[in-house]
Amino acid sequence: MKDYIIVANGDFLVSEIIHEAVKNKMIIALDTAADKLSRLGMMPHILLGDFDSDSETHAHYWGIHHTLEHLSEDDKPYKGNFDVTIVPRKNQNLTDLVKAIQYCDEQAAHSITIICALGGRLDHHEAAMRSLRAEYKKQRPILLHSSLQTIRYVKDEHIILQGNTGDKCGILAYPKGWFSSEGLAYDAHDYALDFAYSESVANAMRLPQATVSVTGEALLIMPPQLQSQREYMKKSETEQLELLLRDARQDSRNDSTDARSSR
Repeated sequence: MKDYIIVANGDFLVSEIIHEAVKNKMIIALDTAADKLSRLGMMPHILLGDFDSDSETHAHYWGIHHTLEHLSEDDKPYKGNFDVTIVPRKNQNLTDLVKAIQYCDEQAAHSITIICALGGRLDHHEAAMRSLRAEYKKQRPILLHSSLQTIRYVKDEHIILQGNTGDKCGILAYPKGWFSSEGLAYDAHDYALDFAYSESVANAMRLPQATVSVTGEALLIMPPQLQSQREYMKKSETEQLELLLRDARQDSRNDSTDARSSR
């Protein structure tokens, strides 16, 4: 399997989006994100990180041999519990997300998807966005799903956008470039993109399919590419919060069960 998905440790998406996103992909959970994922009924194939925030209970549960203090730069992957592969990556100069992207490339990934990477600490949020640029490879795309939209970094590319008429989208400078489009509500021809000064914010799909050509670098904010994102988008703010609360309660119940069973 050459399509990988990285489940990060930011704000977790609702379980319906996660279930759809991970389908038919090799699942990499970053450190303690594995706990949240398993408590929602999904088991990662790979657990990767520097294990700097791992409790003794967490390490024992997953079969992690060494946490950060006892890791070396040369530690190799090994099998932990539940047939999950443990991939230690100590390098403190890189985020666990970047380490995971690089691991995917070592495995010759065809594509990489990232979920649950946004929200939470602002430095982590911004680092996740920047990783799309830092680890960009034209032949191996990276998609990042939020609750409502899908994001990718593009450089000197011609992209076809799929969505519904009226879907919101945007083309942001990252940090500088030009774009032309056909099929958007606000089409452009060689429109200059300059970080924070000249960008296409709050654009929309005029047609179900649009083309965007970028010269230079841009962050492409696409319509939702998952059906579960689209269903979530249709719900009221109260209904969205209720789904998140449902998952939080499920996580909490299973966490209590795991704690009792580990005694």
